[in-house]
Amino acid sequence: MTRTMVGSLGAVSTVIVALAFSPTAVRAKTPPTFNQDVAPIIFKHCTECHRPNQVAPMSLLSYQDVRPWAKAIKAKVHAREMPPWFADPRFGKFANDKSLTQAELETIEAWVDAGAPQGAGSSPPSPHFADGGWSHPSGRPPDLIVELPIDWKIQADGEMPNFNLYQPMPLDEAKVAEAVQVLPGNYAATHHIIVDLVNLPSGTALGTGPAWPGGPITSNVPVGGDKAKAFDNREDASAAAGMGMLGFGAYVPGGEVRAAPPGRGVLVRADQYKYIKWNLHYQATGRPEVARPKVGIWWQQGKVTSVEQGGPFVTEISESKPLIARAGTKMVFFNELLAPIPPNDANWTVTGVAAIRDDVTLHGFAVHMHLRGKSMTYVVTYPDGREETLLHVPKYDFNWQRPYELAHPVKIPAGSTIKAIAVYDNSAANRMNPAPYKEVYWSEQSWDDMFLPGARLTLDNLEKAVEAVNQDQ
Repeated sequence: MTRTMVGSLGAVSTVIVALAFSPTAVRAKTPPTFNQDVAPIIFKHCTECHRPNQVAPMSLLSYQDVRPWAKAIKAKVHAREMPPWFADPRFGKFANDKSLTQAELETIEAWVDAGAPQGAGSSPPSPHFADGGWSHPSGRPPDLIVELPIDWKIQADGEMPNFNLYQPMPLDEAKVAEAVQVLPGNYAATHHIIVDLVNLPSGTALGTGPAWPGGPITSNVPVGGDKAKAFDNREDASAAAGMGMLGFGAYVPGGEVRAAPPGRGVLVRADQYKYIKWNLHYQATGRPEVARPKVGIWWQQGKVTSVEQGGPFVTEISESKPLIARAGTKMVFFNELLAPIPPNDANWTVTGVAAIRDDVTLHGFAVHMHLRGKSMTYVVTYPDGREETLLHVPKYDFNWQRPYELAHPVKIPAGSTIKAIAVYDNSAANRMNPAPYKEVYWSEQSWDDMFLPGARLTLDNLEKAVEAVNQDQ
C-alpha cells in the first residue's frame, strides 16, 4: 500500500564533513604491509569512529590496535558492512562517501591473507582529534561547549518518553556555526538528542519539577506559568506557547560531524532565543545507565555568503484529503495520521512530496526511520517535467544514520518538487524486526517507526540576510 504526503521543504540546520579518499594499489609481487599500505586506508576510513570516546567498540589507531582484529576486518570489508555507507553508487556522488574502492578492499584482503605483517619503517601518523570525542576535521576543539548541567539516570528496563530539559544559552549574539557536534554521553542508551534554541513560555522560569507529567523530579525544567506547553515536544506547540524554536544540532546513531565550507553555516540566533532545549530520548539497555550530553560549536571565521535554512518535510495532504499544516510542526507528528504498517508486509511504502517555492541550492540529505526502515529514495522533478534520482539508500541501517552530502551541490529552481519514497519491511525477513506479527504504529519508540526525510539547502536570494549576519559578527 502507498501513502502520499505533500508539503514544504526546508533544510535541517546542520553542516557536512567532506572527506577525501584515495585508492591504494595492491602490490603484485610483495604482500601489502600495515605501515606502507593498510594504515593509510584505516586512518582515512575508520579512525573517526574507532578511537576513544566514540561509538565504535575498539580503537584502530596503530598496528597494535589493528592486528588482533585483522581477520574480522577482512570479513567486514569483504561483506561491505564496513565502513558503513549505504548510498547506491549509481545515483549521485557524495563528498562524505566512506566506502572502500575495490583496490582498497583488495589491499586489506591481501594483507590479512599474508599474515597481516607490519612491514618496515614507520606507519603514517594517525589522524589528530581533539580530546573528549570531538571530531572536527581540523582536529581542533570547539569554540563553545555547552554541557547539560546534570547527570541523567536511565532505568535498566521499561519505556521512556521523549522529554525536554533546559538551560540558559551562554551567548547573547547571533553567530554562524561552521560545525556543530552533539556528544550523547552514553552511546548505548541514546536513541536521539535534538538541541534547539527557545524562549520559555510566558510566566515560566527554570526550577525543579517532573521531567514529564508523572516523570521523575529533576532540575532544569520550566515551572510556573503555562509550563505544560514546555513539556510538548511538537514545534507547533512551542510556537503557540510563545517560545519560538531554532534547531541547530542533533545526535543520531552513526551520524557524523559535518563542517561547512568557508562562507556557509548554520545561523545560531542567541540574540533572540535565550535557552537551550535538550530534547532527549533514551532507551533501556538491560542495566542502569547514566548520560550527560554536551554540544560543541565551531564558529565560521570568515565572511558568510550563505546560511542554511529550514526543517524537514511538513505535511499538507495525506491520502488525498486536505490537512491543515501548522507552522513549525515536525513531520514525525504528522506520521500519526498514517495507517499502521500491517503485520508481515515486506514492502510498505510511504511517499512524501515537497514543493520548492524558491530557487535553492541543495547540499545533501538525511534519512530517518526506525527498525522496519528498508530503503529511501529522493527524486527531484524539475518544472519542465524532467526527473532525476539524487539519492537511493537500498539497505537502510538504523544503527548507522549517515548524512549524505552531495559532492557537487545541485541548483533546484522554484516550481520543482522533491519526492522521498520510503519502504518498510515488517516481515520476518527483516532481521532487525522485533515483532513481524504486529502492526507498527508511527511514534517515538524504536519499536514504533517514523517517516522523517530531510534535506540541507540554502536559498539563492539571501544577500540581505547574509549582510545582516556579517554586521552582527
